[in-house]
Amino acid sequence: MAGVGALGLAVSATGCLGVTSQLHPTDIRALEQLEDFDERNQAYNDNAIYRRSDARGTRYVKGQRMGARPRSWQSLDLILRSDRNSAAALPEKKIRTARVLTGLLVASGIVLLGGIAASAREGLDLTRLNGTGAILLAGGASAVGFGIASGVVWGQAKAGYEDAVPLYNDSLSLRLGITDADGNFKVPDNLLIDEDGFMILDQKELLVPELQQGPVPAPVPALVPAPPAEPEPAPEEPASEGPAPLDEQPPNRAVGPATAGLVGPSRGAP
Repeated sequence: MAGVGALGLAVSATGCLGVTSQLHPTDIRALEQLEDFDERNQAYNDNAIYRRSDARGTRYVKGQRMGARPRSWQSLDLILRSDRNSAAALPEKKIRTARVLTGLLVASGIVLLGGIAASAREGLDLTRLNGTGAILLAGGASAVGFGIASGVVWGQAKAGYEDAVPLYNDSLSLRLGITDADGNFKVPDNLLIDEDGFMILDQKELLVPELQQGPVPAPVPALVPAPPAEPEPAPEEPASEGPAPLDEQPPNRAVGPATAGLVGPSRGAP
C-alpha cells in the first residue's frame, strides 16, 4: 500500500496540462480592430494575466473581474498559446519529455500494482526471489525513478510557463497600441500631459491658467529707493594754545619805582 500512495503522490505532483481547467484564450486579432483608446485600455485590463499569492503558492487570473477563481500555472497553456510571442517562449521539449515520463510512471505503477496483487498470498522473499517478486521490485523501482524524473522536468516546464506570462502581457499591450516597443506608455492624441507627466483627464482643468501657461512666477517686489544719507558734521578744530593776537593783548604800562611820583624841594631853594 505504501507503493500505491507514493505512486498517487508522484502523479498528483506532476500535474497534466490536459486535465486541468484552462483560462479562456484571447482573440487578440479582434481586439486589434478597436479604435478608441479607452476601449483598448479596457480590453487590456480584461485580458491580461495577473498574479495572485495565497497559501497554495502563486496563482493566476485573467482580467480584473471580481470573484475570478485563481488557477495554477497548468491553466496557462491555452491563453499563452493565443499570442504568438508568448507561445514561442513555451518550453515545448520539456512538456513533451514530461508527458513521456508521466506515461512511463503510470505504466510502472500498473506493473507495481500487478506485482503486489501477485505476491499478496506468497509474500516477498528476497532470499528466494521468484517471478512475482521480481515484477514487484521492478515496478516499485521504476515507479520511484520515473516519478522523480517527471517531477524535475515538470518543475522546469513550470518555470518556462511562468516566464512566458510577462511576454504575453507585453505583447498584448504592444498589439493594442497602449505601449511602444520599449514598454513605455504611449500617450494618445486626444489626451494632454502636464509638465509633471500626469494625464489631464478632466477638460475643465484646461481653464486653469497654471495648466495652460505653466506655473505663474511669484511677483518680484518693487525696489524702494533708500533715503539720502545725511552729511556728517565737520569735526571741531581744537583751540590754539599759542599767544593771543595783538589786538587782544592788554597795553604795556611802564611802572617805575615807588618814589617816582613824589616831588621834593628843588635845589637852590632856601
